[in-house]
Amino acid sequence: MIEWLFPMPVYCHKPTFDEIFLVQNEIKKNLPNIIENDNWDKPEGWEDEVETNIGHRWHSIADYGLTNLEQYIQKHTDLYRNELEPFMNNDIFLSHSWFNLNKAGHSQEWHAHTDSFISGVYYYQTNGHDGDLMFKNTNQFAQRGFFPTGKKVPEKVFYSPVEGMILLFPGWMDHRVQVNKTEDTRITVAFNWLTVNTLRKGLIKDERTNK
Repeated sequence: MIEWLFPMPVYCHKPTFDEIFLVQNEIKKNLPNIIENDNWDKPEGWEDEVETNIGHRWHSIADYGLTNLEQYIQKHTDLYRNELEPFMNNDIFLSHSWFNLNKAGHSQEWHAHTDSFISGVYYYQTNGHDGDLMFKNTNQFAQRGFFPTGKKVPEKVFYSPVEGMILLFPGWMDHRVQVNKTEDTRITVAFNWLTVNTLRKGLIKDERTNK
């Protein structure tokens, strides 16, 4: 028999309507202010086109008081950690969160959140066809197609977006977002959990420029 060694856990939850009713309404209520108040630039060094406030604000969830979203994320992060029982089971806190607006033709290149304990994304608005999230096999030989890469050991795994879906994964896992080939805008909230006991809020420029 084949024994599967060293699996890599990605947490995926697709909710019912009732589960996300308060979360969706909370974001809907605050989104006009978020879009109006924040800068939506492609960060320096990013290759693919995307609009995000990651370079403008440390913690969108905290700054805009999205408590229902924070509780939803906390609930599923606890489920993820409790099921895994990792050696590094430190106290963690939601340290950084940002909105992404993926319009027609937008995508995001391969990257990882190497300073993060756990990373994740919440899908607020999607038509389900506006770009899958892709994870790269963490084994460097599988990434290059060496045996036993194939149907049972894929080079990449794809997650199609669903409204209200939450994905959680180790921050160091390589991932990317496929091109949005539709005319609709996908809106997501991405976030990082850290073990360092420092909470950052407010605008990034305040810290970088001392203004």
